[in-house]
Formats: sequence, C-alpha cells, structure tokens
Amino acid sequence: MQTLLQDLRYGFRILWKSPGFTAVAVLTLALGIGANTAIFSIVNSVLLRPLPFPQPDQLVSLNEKDMRGSMPGGVIANTSYPDFFDWRAQNHIFENMAAFRHAGYTLTGTGTPLHIDAEIVTKDFFSVLGVPPTLGRGFLPQEEKGRFAVLSHELWQSKYAADAAILGKSITLEGQPYTVVGVASAGFRFPIQSSPPQLWTSLGEDAYAKPGDRPATAERGQHMLDVIARLKSGLSLTQAQAEMNVIAEGLATQYPKDNGKRFAIYLVPEMERLVGDTRPGLLMLLAAVGCVLLIACANIANLMLARATKRAKEIAIRAALGADRGRVIRQLLTESILLAAVGGALGLALAALAVRALLQFGPESVPRLAQVGLDWHVLVFTLLVAVVTGLIFGLAPALHGSRMNLSESLKERGHDLGAGGQHRMRAALAVAETAIGLVLLVGAGLLIRSFYGLLHVNPGFDPHNALTMRVDLPESRYSEQQEINFYRNLLEQAQGLPGVVEAGGIFPLPLTTSDINVTFGIEGRPVPEAEEPSAGFRAISPSYFHTMGIPLLRGRAFDERDDEKSPPVVIINQEFARRYFPNEDPIGKRIRPGFATHGEPVMREIVGVVGAVKDHSLSGAFRPEFYFSYPQGMVGYMTICARTVKDPRTLTGTVRNSIMSISNGGPVYDVRTMDDYIAAAVRNSIASMDKELPMFNVRTMDDYVGASLGQSRFDTLLLTLFAALALALTMVGVYGVMAYTVAQRTREIGIRIALGASRSDVSRMILGRGFVITGLGLLIGIAGALGLTRFLSSLLYQVKPVDPITFAAVPVFLGAISLLASYIPAWRAARVDPMVALRYE
Repeated sequence: MQTLLQDLRYGFRILWKSPGFTAVAVLTLALGIGANTAIFSIVNSVLLRPLPFPQPDQLVSLNEKDMRGSMPGGVIANTSYPDFFDWRAQNHIFENMAAFRHAGYTLTGTGTPLHIDAEIVTKDFFSVLGVPPTLGRGFLPQEEKGRFAVLSHELWQSKYAADAAILGKSITLEGQPYTVVGVASAGFRFPIQSSPPQLWTSLGEDAYAKPGDRPATAERGQHMLDVIARLKSGLSLTQAQAEMNVIAEGLATQYPKDNGKRFAIYLVPEMERLVGDTRPGLLMLLAAVGCVLLIACANIANLMLARATKRAKEIAIRAALGADRGRVIRQLLTESILLAAVGGALGLALAALAVRALLQFGPESVPRLAQVGLDWHVLVFTLLVAVVTGLIFGLAPALHGSRMNLSESLKERGHDLGAGGQHRMRAALAVAETAIGLVLLVGAGLLIRSFYGLLHVNPGFDPHNALTMRVDLPESRYSEQQEINFYRNLLEQAQGLPGVVEAGGIFPLPLTTSDINVTFGIEGRPVPEAEEPSAGFRAISPSYFHTMGIPLLRGRAFDERDDEKSPPVVIINQEFARRYFPNEDPIGKRIRPGFATHGEPVMREIVGVVGAVKDHSLSGAFRPEFYFSYPQGMVGYMTICARTVKDPRTLTGTVRNSIMSISNGGPVYDVRTMDDYIAAAVRNSIASMDKELPMFNVRTMDDYVGASLGQSRFDTLLLTLFAALALALTMVGVYGVMAYTVAQRTREIGIRIALGASRSDVSRMILGRGFVITGLGLLIGIAGALGLTRFLSSLLYQVKPVDPITFAAVPVFLGAISLLASYIPAWRAARVDPMVALRYE
C-alpha cells in the first residue's frame, strides 16, 4: 500500500509538471469516455435493464402470423377475442395469460372533459405481470366482461386527490358508468410506451354491442388484441412454441373460415418485443463510441511514447538506483490510470450533459428513453472503462519505456536508442486510427445518404400547413346517424374559419399507430373466404383528398351524393389497382370489403383511384388501401384535418376577434399562431355542439412526418457526430506522428539539405511516409467497412451496405485530410536550416 501511495504521489507530480500534455490527454479521454458513458446509459435503460416485473424472463408475447399476404414467413398480426379465449383454455404451459388493447376514453364528471389513454384488459392482466394494484385489487373472473376499472396512480392523484374512498365508486367513461376496483402502484406502466395508460378497464367496451350487431368478444375475424403470458417455472420458450403450434393447427381445422390461413402463432420474449427495431441502432451507436475511444487511446499512447523518449534518462536513473523493470512498468501504468481516472471524472460530467441533450431530441419510438439516467450501473461502467482505457493506452508505452540499455540511456544522446521501434509503433497506431476512422465515416456516410433519401420521400400527401385534431364520439350517446350529422356540421364550421383553405376528416390518420386491415373479395374472382386478401381501410369525408393534396388519378372523388342512403361505393389507391387490377381499368369493378358498420358486408363499386400514401412510416412500402365515404362507413371517431393558407407566427386582431365570435361566450384558449387559432376555434365549435367532448392529439402533419424520421435522424446525427470526432482525433494522431518524425530526423534532414537535397525532395520524403501510413490505414479500413457495414442494412433506406458512392467518396476525403495533416510537418521539414540542424543536440 505504501508503495502504491508513493507511485500515486509521484504520478501526480509528473503530470502536474506537464500541464499541456495532461490537459490534452484528459480532454481527449473525457470526450471518449463521456460519449461511451452517455450511449451506454441509453443502452442500459432500453436494452439491458430488466422489465420492472417479477421474473421478467418468464414473460412472453404472443401474436398470430397472417400468412395471406405476399411476405415470406407471414406478417405479425394481432389476435381476436375468441382465439385468445381458446388459447387461454387449451394451453398447459403458461401459468396465466392476458390480452389487452389500446382504447381512448372520454372521462367526464370531474370538471372539464378529459381524453385519457387506456387499456382494455382481460381478468388475469395484473396476475400475469405480477404487480397487483397498490390499493384495492385487479379484476375478478366474473367481472371480465363487465364495466370495471383500475386507475393509474397518477390519475388517482391528479383527478381524485388520492382519495382511498374511490374504491367501489363509479366513474363515467364514454358516457357509461365504470366501477373502480383498484389503483395501480406508483410508476406501474404497461404496455411500456411513450404515452403510458392512465387506467385499465375490463372488457365492458368490447363485450357489448348495438342491437343487431355482435360484440367484439364474439368476432373471431376481428383481430385487435396483444397477448402476454407467463411461462410456468422450468419450461422453455421452445416448448411453449411447440404447444401453441398444435393449438393453432387445431383452431385452423375447427374454424377454417377465420383461422385457415392464420395457422401460426408467434412467440417472443416480452423484452425482445419491447425493444423491437431499436436494438440494432443502439448497438451500432455503442460500437461507434467504442471505436472513438480506441482512437482516443491510440492518440494518448502516441503522446506517451513521445514522453517516454524524453524520460529515458529519468527511467535509467531509477533503474540504476535499484528499480526493476516491473517497478518501472507499474509506475508508468499508475500515471496512465491517473490520467484515465481524471478523464473519466470529467467524462462523467460531460455524459450527464449529453444525456440531457439526447433526451430532448430522442425519437418517440425508443421505449423507456425517458427513464435514462446515470445510475450505479452506468457509474460502474464508467469506472471500468476508465481503468481499462488507462491500461490500453498505457501498457505499450510502459513496456517500451522500461526496455532499455542502461549504459546507453545514461549517455547524452541515449534517448535516441530504440527510436526505430518507437517509430514503427507510433506509425502502427496512426494506421489503426485511420482504419477505424474510415469505418466510422463510411457508416456515417451510409446513414446520411439513407436519411437524405427519407427526407425526399414523397409520403403521397402534402404535410405542410396541415393541422390535425381528433374527436371521439361515444357510442352510448351517439347513434350512427347522429355521428354522421355531427361530423358534417363540424367540418362545415372548420371549413368556414378564416385562413382555412380546406377541411376534411379521416379515420385512421396516416403515419400513426392506428391501423385497420380488412379482407375483401373481388366480384367474379371467387376464392375461399379464408384465403381472401386484405388491404388497409380508411373512412374519409368527401373533401379529404383535396385537403391533404392526394391526387385523383382516375374516376371521381367522393361527393355529397355518397351518403348513407346512396349505393355503396369505394375508392382504391394506386397500389391496390396495380396489384389486383393489373393492365385493366378498375373503375366500375366491384369488391366486397369484409367491413360493415351494421348488417352484412356488401359489394361496392370502385368509382375512383387515388395516389398511394405512406401508412406506417416513410421507410415502409406503399400498400393497397381502399376508402369509404364516412356516411357509408362511420366508425366512431375521426381526425379533422385543416389546411391553412400560411402559417404566420403571430395573429392579427381580425383573427382574434373571429375566435371571440366563434366561442359564443365559451372559453378562449391560449392563441399565438394560426394553428393555435384553428385548434381553439374547432374546440369551441365542438363545445357548442357537445360540452362533454374533448378534442385531443392536436398536431401538424409535419409533426407526424418528423416522428417517422425520428429514429433515422437520431442514429444518423449521433453516428455523424462520432465520426466527426473520430476524424478530428485521427488527424491529430497522423499529425503527431509526422511532426514527431520530423523532430527526430531534424539532424538527418539538415545533413541531406547540406549535401544538396532540395526542399521538394525533403517534402516528398516526409509526405511519402505519411502517404504510406494513410494508404495502409485506408486499405485496412475499407476491408473492415466491407465486412461491418452489412450490419447496418436494417437501418438503411434504399441504400446498399456496399454503396459505391460512399465507398469511393469517404476514402478520398479521409485520404485528403490525412495527407493535409502530413503536409504541415513536411512543409516545416523542408524549411529546416542546415546550420541549425547540424548543431542539433
């Protein structure tokens, strides 16, 4: 211990006497360690931290595979209530199983009507997760198909003042009474998503239906549920998959109409389902910052090799006084670890700032991102990285510095001893830096090209100056005809607002998580119902296409004649026409969508073809879709879309006065922009028709487009930042090697000039060495990039992992920068004064 303390004190003194070297080394390490700590904190929170439930490794997500499409291996899809009930009853491998689906409710009776995100769940929901409500209980078996609710802890506090007497009382959701049976524990959230549910209800909403209709719980063809189950102790996912395959095959035989082509059940650990597509991007970023740290280590190692030459006599004296080689190595490693520790402490501070910045522009699609922080796991990671980093960049200089000829080292020029080996080591480090830097730059280049492509994707509509707002009408208070009349009146009022060019409505809105797939049959092409294809479904107002700038390619758009009393019609998109009516005119053809608001599905005439739009994301392919006129396919809620003339940052007095007139004495909301004005006016219009209806999800279409780009923007920005940092460090490394070479060969250069060598000859000699270092680094880097960039394929859009433009441009760019870094020392070498050089040392 005494020896260690002595080494530490001596190391502090040595570093304190070299403030320039210490500052550069600490800052370089702080950048590398800080970047690694920041990214690891995200990886730890999203990928490594276990789910906040007991025995989370036993939780399994179950879905169906829809085999009717053209995708090999099928498409992952939700399941239906009847299928879920059969799964639950027939399996012997799960302790319990629960189904759930997202729902939006309007909560009334607590002041201003409030839209809340909720989950409709089956009776075993809380049992599967192993987290019972902190107050009251979950749902009893006899309550599964009733109207009961469990409040989130946050909703209980904000709306009911944490009143324990809420148990047993009724709350009003969608105009229906629900009995509160429990309050979830603080912080409980499931599903884990960016917008956590505020309450959980039993199946009341789905177990009831209007006269003449069947409830959702009885519709085997209505696939809307996610399913989670807990494996029995000691059983594996493979065993569970085998048993569920048997159950699926039995259901396909028993119900060929609905299950004939849905024969596969897809099981995956819940943690894997949660992280989904975010895993490749985060692991790529973690690998990238690891490469940045390696380049930083190479730079520090180069600096320490240079210092080792200057300290040769000091080390020789220590050896002459009795210090063995191990003692010298330990002293030098102690200094390295001290540097790493200081750099790690500063890096931790930088990481805290970086995490805060990352959370500001992190994509919505990354789960648990809001929970990212510097916990003890991150602190341990930083400590380990600092120690390992100190060993990495300190070991080679320590071994080199401790290996000397004592008598030669004590001579006046003994520090030249071993310079050749040191030159080779420093050159090798520069080659490694160049190679790693090129791999990062190629990766960044591929992502930049991919992101550029996404930025210029045509979504199929014009997102600019388009504001969207959603309104839900509770079925308990609105008949189908009342829904039609309500939206007709609301759209007329929105259309009349100053600054609004056009207003339309749609369900569901593109580029959102809402999605409806509906099977259909084509007249004259009979196939078994179980083999009918499916397409996306949307219900729209007649003005929607014009409002959103979706082109009409053939036929006509909907108009006022396509109401609830007219013959049913349908409009298809271009992808639908291409796939199902190739080389023929689809206008006048008839299809029978499997969707009907009441009664049986009917044949509908195709009256128009419109351009295809991106439905889920900008990177996804266009898919077949068909549209109903909303009076012929009302489904309960609609998103209002309003296109404005422009988007001014401030409002005129005329517009403000218009709001006052629209409000009819009601509340006037905070208004600063045209979007605020339109939202406030529409909200007041809704209130004038029904004071218990909230308006929510007020967002522009540009916001939805931006959210779709979020993951790609996040990955591209960070990798580009790390590649730029790696480039800067690489240039510093190459410059350092060449400058050191010139310093060591000053006397030789002077002799060459004195013997007649031209300054251009000297420049070429130094540049030649730089060219060799850069060339070797580029060749190794290209080989590494060819092998590693294939792991980026899932992150790229319309760009191949071996993109010739990127692989041509990046080496040229990096080579030019590296040679520029070599040119400065070469220029200085060419201007060496022979007389000064001959007197050198």
